[in-house]
This record gives sequence, structure tokens and C-alpha cells, in this order.
Amino acid sequence: MWTPHAVYHALGETVAARTLSYRKLFAGHLDDHILTQIRDASNKGLALGNDRFKEEIESLSGRRVIALKRGPKPKNEKL
Repeated sequence: MWTPHAVYHALGETVAARTLSYRKLFAGHLDDHILTQIRDASNKGLALGNDRFKEEIESLSGRRVIALKRGPKPKNEKL
């Protein structure tokens, strides 16, 4: 059995009005750069946001949510 949620019913008086209101919720366009950032963060399991937000998520979750630089660590050279 499926019952529409009350919030969905609040979008309009008729099915047509609700459908139009619902579609308007997703009518905005995301910039390709933002969409790429969302996909990368999601695929890699990383946080998306500013540095403060990422640090807070890291401390709360106890796991790294910021990508590290790729490749080997640089060797320290003595002069």
C-alpha cells in the first residue's frame, strides 16, 4: 500500500497543482562545476563544504573526510 505524504498533499489542491509544484522544486540548474564536486565527494566518501565544516565532521566521525594528496610522500633532503 502507498499513501502520499502530507507534505506532498500540501503542495496543491489538485493532482495537477501538486505535480507542477513538485516539478518546480527541481527546476533549478546546477553548475557543472558544483555537480562534479558533489559527485566526487559522494563517490569518494568525502565531506563537501568549507574547511571548518570538514574539520568538524572529521572530529565528530573520527575518520578522515578530506582527500589526501596523491603519490608518495616527499623525502626530506639534508643540505
